[in-house]
Amino acid sequence: MTRYGIVGFGRIGRRLAARLPGAVAVLARSPVEGIDGVPVCRDLGGFLARRPDVVVECASRAALAEIGPLVLAAGCDLVPLSLTALADRAVERRLLAAAEAGPGRIEIAPGAIGTLDLLAAAREEGIARVVYRQLKSPAMWKLIAAARGTDFDAMTVRTVFRRGSVRALAMDFTNNLNTSVGVALAGLGLDRTEAELVADPALSETAHELDIHAAPGNAMLTLGGRDVPPDGDPVDYTTFSLMRILRRRSARVVI
Repeated sequence: MTRYGIVGFGRIGRRLAARLPGAVAVLARSPVEGIDGVPVCRDLGGFLARRPDVVVECASRAALAEIGPLVLAAGCDLVPLSLTALADRAVERRLLAAAEAGPGRIEIAPGAIGTLDLLAAAREEGIARVVYRQLKSPAMWKLIAAARGTDFDAMTVRTVFRRGSVRALAMDFTNNLNTSVGVALAGLGLDRTEAELVADPALSETAHELDIHAAPGNAMLTLGGRDVPPDGDPVDYTTFSLMRILRRRSARVVI
């Protein structure tokens, strides 16, 4: 069984610990209610002393930038979720350099889009263009601070209201575009991967589109249907992509 630690203990961290055995510690800077048998540590030293094989970061961009290199240097593999931290070039350089130095390595989870396998496979022969789109209703976009100033009330059809590189958009939409950074890392990088933010009045949930133009074949992935319950906690592919990564580490048949 893979021994894993969790940095941050919000909804994703709790869902992971409750569904998958092997959690050895939680790192949380503020008091949190733990889960039976999983100690909550307040400092990184105590957390690493529990000797996790892999550390899942689901806390914040700031937490990833601060502890990521230290986790890797301690010999733990790192699965980060707060990927918009890498939109900052200095943080990107520091984390990638720490992964190169090891002994820990970084593994990128697909997050809400479910899979990066097709994109990573296409990269082996050559990718010409990748476009990542995130779609929400105008009402949902209005709740996001970075989207303020856009006249969503005037949108009666599907409308692209922001486009640019993944790096440029992820610097502004720091809490919404982690998935786009994973897509970029699997393919053309943060500067060459395109991103579009789409307001669609026909939607009641968040949706994702991935448009790949590549030598092995073009592909388009559409992922939608993610209903948001009254508590605002959508159960999407993010937690389950983490579970797959952790299960694969000890599986005898790897899928």
